[in-house]
Order: sequence, then C-alpha cells, then structure tokens
Amino acid sequence: MKIPSGALIFLEKLFKSKDKFLIMSKRNISSLELAALVRELQFLVRGKIPHIYHQEERGLLMQFHIVNEGKQLLKIIPGKFICLTKIKETGLRQSGFCMLLRKYLDNAFVKDIYQKDSERIVIFELEKKEKFLLIIELFSKGNIILCDEKYQIIGVLDKQIWGTRTVQPGEKYMFPSGDINWMNLSEKEFFNIINRSEKKNLATTLATEVGLGGVYAEELCLRAGVNKDLISKEVGEKGGKKLYGGLKEFVKLIQKPKGYVYAEQIAPFALSSGLLIKEMDTYNEAIDTLNPFQKASPYEKRIKALDHTINEQEEAIKKQEEAIIFNTKKGELIYERYAALQKLLEIVKELRKNRDWGEVAAELKKEKKIAKIDLKNKKIVIDL
Repeated sequence: MKIPSGALIFLEKLFKSKDKFLIMSKRNISSLELAALVRELQFLVRGKIPHIYHQEERGLLMQFHIVNEGKQLLKIIPGKFICLTKIKETGLRQSGFCMLLRKYLDNAFVKDIYQKDSERIVIFELEKKEKFLLIIELFSKGNIILCDEKYQIIGVLDKQIWGTRTVQPGEKYMFPSGDINWMNLSEKEFFNIINRSEKKNLATTLATEVGLGGVYAEELCLRAGVNKDLISKEVGEKGGKKLYGGLKEFVKLIQKPKGYVYAEQIAPFALSSGLLIKEMDTYNEAIDTLNPFQKASPYEKRIKALDHTINEQEEAIKKQEEAIIFNTKKGELIYERYAALQKLLEIVKELRKNRDWGEVAAELKKEKKIAKIDLKNKKIVIDL
C-alpha cells in the first residue's frame, strides 16, 4: 500500500536524510531475507579480498575487487545482517580478530557464497594457497568464525560454549541443529507440518515450524486468502494447497529481489499491507539504510499505531464491501422469486390456522424447494 498524500508531510519529518530512516524498527533479518541478500551477492564470487577492516559494535567491513565491477564493500554485523554498502566506516583500532583475518584472507579469492540450508548462516568459501571457510552467524548474538577446509576453527570473533556446541579455536565447527528447510519442502512435508502442529494458530506454525518468521507467515496467509488465526489442523486440503503454492512463489520472488522499505519492515518483494515508503533497485541497498544500533525514533510508536489503524480500517471496508455485494445479490434473487415466496408465505399462514408447527413442517417437506425446517426457531430455509 502506498502512503496516502495526506501523510507525506508527516512522514518527511521522520527522515534523517534521503536514504536513512528514523522510523525503522527492524534490527535483524529473517531466513527468507538472508536468502534474497545472498542471491544478490553472487557477483562477488571469483572476486578478490584486498582489505578487511574492523567496525564498531563487533562489525566487519570486507573490501572486494571484482573484475569489471571495481571495488565493493560488504558490511557484516553478526546477529543482525550482512549487506553491500558504499560507506567506508572503520574503527580507530583494528581488533585482534580482524588482524587474524587479514593474515589468512588478504588477497584470497572467493570460490563460493551460500546460505546453510535455510538457516541464518552464510558461508564464504575462500582460497589462497590453502582453502578457508568464513562462517557468519546471524541468529541470536551472532558470530564470525574462520575455519580451514575441514571446518577446524582457526579463529572466532567470540568464544561460545553451549551444552551441545563449542565455538573456539582448535575445535571443529559444528552447525547448530537444523530446522526445516522451507526452500525445498515437498507438498507432503508441508502438509505434515501444518496438520501435526500444536501451535496456537496458523501464523505461528508458519513462522516458527516452517521457519518463515512472523512477517512472511502473515504475508503468506494474506496471499493465499487463508485466515492466519485458524488452528493449523483446520486449514484443510484446499487452504493447504494455496499456502504451499504461495510458499513456492516466495522462493521464486527472492531469486530476483528488490528493496521495499515500509514503516517497520524492509522486504525483498512487495508486501500486501503496510505503508510503502520507498522502492529500491536491490535488497542490499535497502538493508544498508538500517542502523541496528540506532535508538528508536520518538515517532516510531505513533507510526506503528497509525499503520495498525489503517490496516484495520481497510479490512473493515473490505468486509463491508463484500457484505454489500452479497446482500445485494440476495435482495435481487428474492425480488426475482417474489411471487413464489409470497405464495409460500400464504400457504404457511393457511396451514397454521388449524395445525401445529410439527404438522406444518411435515407438509412443507413435500416441497422440493424446502431445504431445511428449523422448528425450534420457527424458520424455513428455501433453496432458490
């Protein structure tokens, strides 16, 4: 939905500059959004890494040289996002981890860039005389891990120890236990997830068990025309097929993403609801407008409330329009059958003069047009 003209002046006050948005509450990216970013980063493959810089707040800036493209900068903020950027901001001092990466990766070539299944993990396969893996974790607090080609850890941004995983130099890197890969789910697998889910509603099932996240779970329901508040088991085969078709459409859309900036979201394709502020040529460009460490705008709650109100009003208008169309059709049909209906009413009145409702119902059941007789509420349902 585009911004109404009357709201433009108000929204202009929320911009810090042409490309930086104060109203944005987005702080990290989903699995689907990461897939779109990685798709746009494929042109970096076969590029060379001449420089690596430390940025404030645990971030890294990697410089690439690409044949026929020149210099490209990649911003990495663990636990938040990665994206191409045109702004070269570096820390005053280079961290020990940054110096370690320079030692191993300066002038390395990029062999491949890919997402680990549908996890929020990106892997850079790099090569000098030896092969290396740079693993970027974007879930939870996030991390950056340098490994050899056998996943033996050489260095990490942060040492981390859990009950089932240890991420520190000298250990073998182990991926977190994987969730469902929504990118290559079969229809049967998708139906099984929906039918077996114990979550409170369909949107929660799609967000957590399928792994789409809240924004795209609700978007999928909107596109499929299925109520997001349904219990998953109540969706049915028809609704399930529509949802699965919508999921496959998402996979296609992120192959050629763009940047759609909304009041509280940046999406790789257009969403069905929300105030569209700006459209950009690439998703990387749109993500680069984020500042995940910036304090929330004082206008943010107001915008959120406004957006919610507008969505509710649009939904109410839609329901009223549907009701008008439906009731108009009913009125027209009744008018067309007025003579027959009037005759039926007269028959019922005549029968009621000397018979009870049970006898009236028995007599009326002989008529083929009578679909149902509700003796409790004294109603007759007629098939027109």
